[in-house]
Amino acid sequence: MLRALYRSASLRAAAALGLSGVAFALGNLILARVLPSQEYGLVSLFIGVVAVSGVMAPLGLDVVVGRRGLRLDPRWRRATLAACTATGLAAAALAAVAYRLEVFLLVCVLITTIAAGLTWSGTAYFQGQRRLGLAAWTSQLSNWQLVPVAVITALLGHVTAAAPCVLITGAGVIAASAVWLHLVRREAAVAPQPDPGELLSEALSLVLIQTSSAAFLQLERLLIAPTVGVHELAVFGVLATLVGSPFRMLQGGVQLTLIPGLRATGSGRERLRLVRHEALLLTIAMAGGSLVIWLLAPPIAHWFLSGRYDLSAALMTAAIVSGVLKVVSAFTLAIVVAVAQEGDLRVLSVISWASSGLSIIAAFAAAQWGLVGVLYGISSGWLIRSVLAAWMAMPHLRQGASTAAVSAPAGGGRHSGGAKLASDALTKTRRRPPCAPDALTPPHVADQPSTDP
Repeated sequence: MLRALYRSASLRAAAALGLSGVAFALGNLILARVLPSQEYGLVSLFIGVVAVSGVMAPLGLDVVVGRRGLRLDPRWRRATLAACTATGLAAAALAAVAYRLEVFLLVCVLITTIAAGLTWSGTAYFQGQRRLGLAAWTSQLSNWQLVPVAVITALLGHVTAAAPCVLITGAGVIAASAVWLHLVRREAAVAPQPDPGELLSEALSLVLIQTSSAAFLQLERLLIAPTVGVHELAVFGVLATLVGSPFRMLQGGVQLTLIPGLRATGSGRERLRLVRHEALLLTIAMAGGSLVIWLLAPPIAHWFLSGRYDLSAALMTAAIVSGVLKVVSAFTLAIVVAVAQEGDLRVLSVISWASSGLSIIAAFAAAQWGLVGVLYGISSGWLIRSVLAAWMAMPHLRQGASTAAVSAPAGGGRHSGGAKLASDALTKTRRRPPCAPDALTPPHVADQPSTDP
C-alpha cells in the first residue's frame, strides 16, 4: 500500500505541492501575527480577488493550450497578453464597485491579475507538454513568495495591508517575467498550429468552468466580509491556512495529473482502473490528513498567534468537511474536462455556475449562525457540483479512447484543419514517455488553483 501511495501521480504531485502549501501557511501565520485583524482581513480579501481574476485572466486560452498540448508561439502569446490585460482592468473595476478598495489596492489587483494570468499560461504549456515537474513549480510560485513578503512586512514593522499587497504584486511580476522569458527562448520556431481565434469557442467554454472553480475556491474569502465581517474573514484566513491547506494541495495534485493521465489511456477499462485507483488512495490520504489536522491545528493556532485566533471544534469540523468536498469536486471535474465533448463542457459550465449561485444563496441564508453557517452554506454547493459532475463523467469512463478531449470546433474549413493539427499534437503527446518519478521529487509545489490553499 505504501508503494502504491508513492507511485500515485496525484499524491506525488500533492506531496511536492505540499511544500509550497507549508510556505503559504507560514507566510499567512506571520501576517496574521504582525497585522491587526482588520488589516489581515484586507490582505486575505486581496488574495481571494486576485486568485479568481488571475486564473480567469487568459480567458481559457491557457486551458486550451494545456488540454491540446499546443505551444505558446508569438500569436498565442499576444492573444494571451491581450486577454490578461482586459481581465485585469475588469477585475479592478469590479473590486472597486463590490468592495470599495483604495486606489493603490485596485492598481495592485490590475497588475497582479495580468502577472498571474501570464504565469498560469506558462503552467498550462508545461502541463500540456507533460513537463509536470516544471508545471508544479510555476503553478505555485505565488505560494512561495508569501514567506519573504511576510518576513519583509514584519521586519519593516508595517501594520497595514498596503505593504504585503504591494510586495505580492512585485513578486508576481517577477515570476511572470521569468516564466515568459523561458517560453520565448524555447519557442523561437514552432510547427504550424491553430490560430487562437479558431479555438475561441472552446476557450470560452473552458474559462467559464475554470472561473467558476476559482470563484468557488475563493467564495469564503469573497463572501465572509459582506456576510459576517472582516474580523471573521481574518479568522477564516487562519482556518484556511492550518486546516484547508492540506486539502488544497491534494486538490492541486488531482488537477495537475489526472487530466493528462486520463487523456493518455487507451480504453474504457483503463480509465476506470485509473479512476478507482486514484480515488482509493485519495480517500486514504484525506482520512489520515483529517485526523492529523484535528489534533495539531488548534494548538498551533493558539501558540503561534498568542490566543488571538482560537479554532473551535465546530469551525474545525466545518473546514474539514469543506476540504473533503473540494477534493472530491476537483476529482470529478478533472474527469469530465479530460474526456468529455465540447457540448458536455458547456453543460458542466452551467452546472458549476449554478452550484456557485446556490452556495452564495446558502451562505447568506446561513450567516445568522456566524462563520460556521457560512462555511456549511458554501459547502452545499461543492456537494451538488461533485454529484452532478460524477453523473456526467460515468458514460465517458465506459467508452473507449477517442478524440473527445480534443473535439473539433463547429464548422468546416480552417476549423477542421485546426482540429486536425490539435489532434496530431495530442497524438505526439500520448507517444511521449511519461515524466520520470524524479520530475516531482525535488522540493517544489501545485490548484487551480493558486495563492490560496
